[in-house]
Amino acid sequence: MYNRSPEHIIRVQVANTNLDGLKAIHAVYGGSLKAMTTPNRPRSRQAYKITWNSSKAERILGIVGPYLILKRPHCCLLLDFLRHRQKNKRLGSSHGPLDPKEIAIRDDYHRRIKELNRKGPREGDAQAYDDLANLNP
Repeated sequence: MYNRSPEHIIRVQVANTNLDGLKAIHAVYGGSLKAMTTPNRPRSRQAYKITWNSSKAERILGIVGPYLILKRPHCCLLLDFLRHRQKNKRLGSSHGPLDPKEIAIRDDYHRRIKELNRKGPREGDAQAYDDLANLNP
């Protein structure tokens, strides 16, 4: 499937239209602060994003993880991936190949995070809404 071993990189992004708020976060936690693509709609505001990659992303996940609600499953999966990746390094050197079984495991992590990020209704959403309705009679 691959001509060479793939890279599986962790990236965490925070986006908002409030530049001052993002600047405050950036001042404390670093990362890369950039303007996002200019909005197409005339009444839309400019948005900005902070991006953290690799070890910096891992640090951010460790800090914000306990406070996440909607993104907690994403955070747990990414931290699990990072622990797995630390134990299963490339063969030979940091640029060496990955064992095909390891590629399959990492690809499965990738598939699972893509599924968590997928837009639209998911299996089990209807049950979750029913459970919530039963909590508030």
